[in-house]
Amino acid sequence: MKSVTPEDIRIFLEQHLSGKLGTNGRGTSKVLSEDCDLLLGGIIDSIGLLELIGAIQEFIGQEIDFDALDPEQMTIVGPLCKFVAEQTTKSR
Repeated sequence: MKSVTPEDIRIFLEQHLSGKLGTNGRGTSKVLSEDCDLLLGGIIDSIGLLELIGAIQEFIGQEIDFDALDPEQMTIVGPLCKFVAEQTTKSR
Protein backbone atom coordinates (compact mmCIF):
# COMPACT_ATOMS: atom_id res chain seq x y z
CA MET A 1 0.00 0.00 0.00
CA LYS A 2 1.36 3.38 -1.00
CA SER A 3 0.79 6.74 0.60
CA VAL A 4 0.18 9.11 -2.28
CA THR A 5 -0.57 12.76 -2.82
CA PRO A 6 -3.18 14.18 -5.17
CA GLU A 7 -0.29 15.25 -7.42
CA ASP A 8 1.00 11.64 -7.56
CA ILE A 9 -2.43 10.50 -8.73
CA ARG A 10 -2.70 13.30 -11.31
CA ILE A 11 0.70 12.38 -12.76
CA PHE A 12 -0.36 8.73 -12.89
CA LEU A 13 -3.59 9.69 -14.67
CA GLU A 14 -1.70 11.75 -17.25
CA GLN A 15 0.74 8.92 -17.97
CA HIS A 16 -1.90 6.21 -18.00
CA LEU A 17 -4.34 8.08 -20.20
CA SER A 18 -1.62 9.30 -22.55
CA GLY A 19 -0.45 5.72 -23.08
CA LYS A 20 -3.97 4.38 -23.43
CA LEU A 21 -5.05 7.02 -25.93
CA GLY A 22 -1.77 6.76 -27.83
CA THR A 23 -2.38 3.06 -28.53
CA ASN A 24 -5.81 3.97 -29.90
CA GLY A 25 -4.36 6.56 -32.26
CA ARG A 26 -5.71 9.45 -30.20
CA GLY A 27 -3.64 11.98 -28.37
CA THR A 28 -4.29 13.94 -25.23
CA SER A 29 -2.59 16.89 -23.66
CA LYS A 30 -0.04 15.73 -21.15
CA VAL A 31 -1.33 18.12 -18.48
CA LEU A 32 -4.78 17.50 -17.04
CA SER A 33 -6.23 20.54 -15.32
CA GLU A 34 -7.89 20.18 -11.94
CA ASP A 35 -11.32 20.89 -13.44
CA CYS A 36 -10.91 18.58 -16.46
CA ASP A 37 -13.90 16.24 -16.71
CA LEU A 38 -12.53 13.05 -18.25
CA LEU A 39 -15.96 11.80 -19.29
CA LEU A 40 -17.48 15.01 -20.64
CA GLY A 41 -14.17 15.88 -22.33
CA GLY A 42 -14.32 12.64 -24.30
CA ILE A 43 -11.06 11.36 -22.82
CA ILE A 44 -12.75 8.25 -21.39
CA ASP A 45 -16.14 6.58 -21.68
CA SER A 46 -18.01 4.56 -19.06
CA ILE A 47 -15.93 1.43 -19.75
CA GLY A 48 -12.80 3.57 -19.66
CA LEU A 49 -13.84 4.83 -16.23
CA LEU A 50 -14.03 1.29 -14.92
CA GLU A 51 -10.62 0.52 -16.39
CA LEU A 52 -9.22 3.70 -14.90
CA ILE A 53 -10.54 2.83 -11.43
CA GLY A 54 -8.85 -0.56 -11.69
CA ALA A 55 -5.59 1.03 -12.84
CA ILE A 56 -5.65 3.53 -9.97
CA GLN A 57 -6.21 0.74 -7.44
CA GLU A 58 -3.37 -1.26 -8.95
CA PHE A 59 -1.10 1.81 -8.87
CA ILE A 60 -1.72 2.49 -5.18
CA GLY A 61 -1.83 -1.17 -4.21
CA GLN A 62 -5.23 -1.21 -2.52
CA GLU A 63 -8.93 -1.16 -3.23
CA ILE A 64 -10.75 2.13 -2.88
CA ASP A 65 -14.42 2.43 -1.91
CA PHE A 66 -15.59 4.91 -4.53
CA ASP A 67 -19.14 4.86 -3.10
CA ALA A 68 -18.05 7.65 -0.76
CA LEU A 69 -17.22 9.94 -3.71
CA ASP A 70 -19.98 12.01 -5.31
CA PRO A 71 -20.58 10.35 -8.72
CA GLU A 72 -20.48 13.76 -10.42
CA GLN A 73 -16.96 14.30 -9.03
CA MET A 74 -15.62 10.89 -10.02
CA THR A 75 -14.59 11.92 -13.51
CA ILE A 76 -13.18 15.34 -12.59
CA VAL A 77 -9.41 15.21 -12.16
CA GLY A 78 -9.00 17.39 -9.04
CA PRO A 79 -11.69 15.84 -6.85
CA LEU A 80 -10.79 12.32 -8.00
CA CYS A 81 -7.11 12.78 -7.17
CA LYS A 82 -7.87 14.34 -3.79
CA PHE A 83 -10.33 11.57 -2.89
CA VAL A 84 -7.91 8.77 -3.78
CA ALA A 85 -5.09 10.41 -1.80
CA GLU A 86 -7.37 10.85 1.23
CA GLN A 87 -8.46 7.21 1.05
CA THR A 88 -4.86 5.99 1.06
CA THR A 89 -4.11 7.93 4.24
CA LYS A 90 -7.29 6.68 5.98
CA SER A 91 -6.40 3.04 5.50
CA ARG A 92 -2.86 3.37 6.86
